[in-house]
Amino acid sequence: MTLLARCLVLAAALTAALPAQAGTRRLAVLVGHNVGSGERPPLRYAEADAAKLASVLTELGDVAPSDLLVLQGRDLATVRGALERVARQVAALRAVPGTRVVLLFYFSGHSDGVALELGTERLPYADLRRWLEATRADVRLAIVDSCRSGALLRFKGGRPGPGFELRLTDELHSTGHALLTSSAEDELALESREVGGSLFTHHLVSGLRGAADSSGDGLVTLAEAYQYAYAHTVSATADVLLGRQHPAYDYRLSGKGELVLTQLPSPGTALELPSDFERALLLRPDRGQVLAELGPGAVPRLAVPPGDYELRAWRAGRQHGGTVRAAAGEVRHVRWEDLAPMPSATPVSGAKGAAVEPAPREPVLRLGIGAGLRKSVAEDMGPLQALRLELSGTDSRGLVASVEVARGARPVGREAAGVLALGYRWGTRRGALEAAVGVEAGAQFLRQSTGAGVGWALAPSLGPTATLSWKVASRLALQLGGRAPLSIVPQDGAGRLRLLPGAELGARVDL
Repeated sequence: MTLLARCLVLAAALTAALPAQAGTRRLAVLVGHNVGSGERPPLRYAEADAAKLASVLTELGDVAPSDLLVLQGRDLATVRGALERVARQVAALRAVPGTRVVLLFYFSGHSDGVALELGTERLPYADLRRWLEATRADVRLAIVDSCRSGALLRFKGGRPGPGFELRLTDELHSTGHALLTSSAEDELALESREVGGSLFTHHLVSGLRGAADSSGDGLVTLAEAYQYAYAHTVSATADVLLGRQHPAYDYRLSGKGELVLTQLPSPGTALELPSDFERALLLRPDRGQVLAELGPGAVPRLAVPPGDYELRAWRAGRQHGGTVRAAAGEVRHVRWEDLAPMPSATPVSGAKGAAVEPAPREPVLRLGIGAGLRKSVAEDMGPLQALRLELSGTDSRGLVASVEVARGARPVGREAAGVLALGYRWGTRRGALEAAVGVEAGAQFLRQSTGAGVGWALAPSLGPTATLSWKVASRLALQLGGRAPLSIVPQDGAGRLRLLPGAELGARVDL
């Protein structure tokens, strides 16, 4: 063997003996589901929210398409299977010397404060947290955009932990987890027709595209993204009758520096707006989709893929619009002369997003109305015709307030009754069916008229109730109800215990 050949063999052996070049790998699991339990109307944009976040992570977040898993409208078995596969992938990556793993989990959809809802199936918060911990990824970041998602945190609000560092191209020297939620544990999360998505995810994605880069270093950190999404979500929901929406967080990471979520390429493709705008929306004309929004305090530059965009910007309360082109590798500086004034009839929004038209992810009240029969106090009167109204929360258990009026007539006379009652109900659901039992206490106002005169009485009542309902639409159900109250009815100068059962058939509407 020649000397050159021996050198080549030795070099090959040494190369094979060297550890593989390792670095930071980012894995992301994004879940969006528009459908929740039978009691909640379908969402419009949860699945689209997952797609929006996927785009920004692959464009700017150093997540390779092969390391990104997007699950839209999938069932529980599929989601659990995907989580198990990702856990195995994390274990395989961590077995490579020097490899650090960042794992991001995102969910947009319904939740009840205890579990994420995937159609009629549920993924408990406790299971999600156990999975995140069991993966042993060096950094685990979970973002949950749903009603009552703050219950995922150990305590409401949380406190920031020590700083930590993650550069897109540097080695990672931090460990732990960070949990972000779109709402507090007792709040609803809101969607917006104007922006075509949930408000929290919309502002989070806008921040990741550069609006949150308050330091101007071209890196959007976790702290910057959260603070931007928090401030703009609270501001956009300030005038909503259902109450403001307050995102929450729990940071449990160690290290130094800051966690970078996206890096704005330089040189790269971007749009830069005039500094004196009040609000701006950037849309994809071919999709009719709002890509990002800039509001007060936002950095007036957005990193975008090359292409044509529709831009709507507000100044001095007036809206301007036009089509702008972002060429590859170029920062397009947009001037007001590039935009034309738009009709004043177009909704205008200022700092608080008054034109956002947020819609609740779920109803909060339930109104029932039914007609039926109830027993009369007079033995020879026969059943009374009754009309009943009741108001309750949308949960299958809770307080129920009701009012009932009844009347009947026979040759012997007339009887009328009015009932005010307050009760508590325990229920269970199975698909479109819901059954509930409860107890109800109230007062009956009775009036009887016969040839001998007119009599009045006030009778307290207490007794069991039962209802059976069948959902026929997202917010409408048919309902059968019954009750058997015992009342103390004044008679001959003394109180007499009477059983006055009743039943009705009607409808229930979720408001």
